[in-house]
Amino acid sequence: MRKEYRQRLAREYRYAVNKMQETQSAKKLFYFSVFFGEAQRVLNLEWSRDLALIYTVTLHAHTQINATIQAPGLGQVLPIDWTTVFEKLTQVADALATYFEKAEDDGSREEMYQTLGRLTEIAYVVSGNGSYLYEKGLIKF
Repeated sequence: MRKEYRQRLAREYRYAVNKMQETQSAKKLFYFSVFFGEAQRVLNLEWSRDLALIYTVTLHAHTQINATIQAPGLGQVLPIDWTTVFEKLTQVADALATYFEKAEDDGSREEMYQTLGRLTEIAYVVSGNGSYLYEKGLIKF
């Protein structure tokens, strides 16, 4: 990926993370939307399989969390610790921002994959089955 696009992502992602760290509410999800939005804008300029993966996983996570919050009564029925969910979401966002702040060839790709795996867990925990597995202790944060 061209350096200018990587820097653009780093700047936008860091801004979003800073805003997420400043708020203690579900508004964190609003700022998190930058992760798939900006990824898509850069993909329109230069194709990157890794960035397409980031786009897809962040979009899915945002959609899943938002759907659970918006579903009438579901967010209250499922035993979800929303404080922890949003704290972990902020940590994942920070890790993705850090990934783009580093040089592209520094060997951090594996960290990026691990971060996306963590994000997938967060998205799964707010689903019915994921919440059940979290309650049973099979998914741990």
